[in-house]
Amino acid sequence: MSLSEKAESLHQKMLEFPTSKLFGQDELQELLNIPNPMELVKTAQELVSNNLIKLMKQGDELKFQAISTSEASKISSMSNDEAMIYSHIEASGREGIWTKTIKAKTNLHQHIVVRCLKSLENQRYIKSIKSVKHPTRKIYMLYNLQPSIEVTGGPWFTDSELDTEFIDSLLTVIWRFVASKSFPTAFQPPSSSNNMVQASFPSNHTGFINLDDIMEFITSNKITNIELATNDIRSLCEVLIYDDKLEQVNGTMDTYKASWQSVLEAGYGRAYLEDEVVKTKYKSLIDGSSFSIFDCHSEIQPSEEQDPDIVYLDSWSHE
Repeated sequence: MSLSEKAESLHQKMLEFPTSKLFGQDELQELLNIPNPMELVKTAQELVSNNLIKLMKQGDELKFQAISTSEASKISSMSNDEAMIYSHIEASGREGIWTKTIKAKTNLHQHIVVRCLKSLENQRYIKSIKSVKHPTRKIYMLYNLQPSIEVTGGPWFTDSELDTEFIDSLLTVIWRFVASKSFPTAFQPPSSSNNMVQASFPSNHTGFINLDDIMEFITSNKITNIELATNDIRSLCEVLIYDDKLEQVNGTMDTYKASWQSVLEAGYGRAYLEDEVVKTKYKSLIDGSSFSIFDCHSEIQPSEEQDPDIVYLDSWSHE
């Protein structure tokens, strides 16, 4: 395309700013050092005619936005109907736009809308996407954009369906990692050198796991090829807290430790019952006739003649 020297200079200077930048008339005059507004109007009109800038309304003020040469060439190759439909799809951003909305905004016949959409899609200018909010609607957006989380549902959805298997596997991985850093002997084989009663760290231990540690573990071990954000990991940890599998460390933000209950439910202590050497050492604790700290479903059975001085912990804590 053939442009005047002033028009080309103005366009190049506008492209030096981010593509989302909107220019006022005063800013454009300053860029070209043009004191006469009428001279600017002539230059701006030349760029508008060549699809190199577009007019935008911001409140009551008219603004100008630069369009790259490649994008302008793309628009110039479209028919008027295609360009109109493309502009509405472009304006929808990462949210996309429903075909019914396109028809209402353009006031074009359904047949023309369908034909234009098919043509733009074949040229890879636009693409159709599925929305988790409106699974029956056909939604279009620019080909080079990624749909927003509101449209796709984030990493937890595959083909607009909640991927429960993926979520459950990540929950298991995160819990086991945090548990291994909360109770160092929890997943070790039985050994008489391990203190099976005291599996946790000392009370002054501060090396518990935070969100950055979990993110680093998932990334470095290539647990998933789906890109996860910190908020995604936080959401999974919150699910584990609600399931009583994790606890937030007191006085910290986003630092976690596994609950003892969850470690017991995962089977800690059972392997000790099967090892004769270890079993002998801890016979008094794991004898079937006595209460075992490894049986999370055990209950202390009250005797027929209850000692009046016995106060159970739950009763005492609610006094």
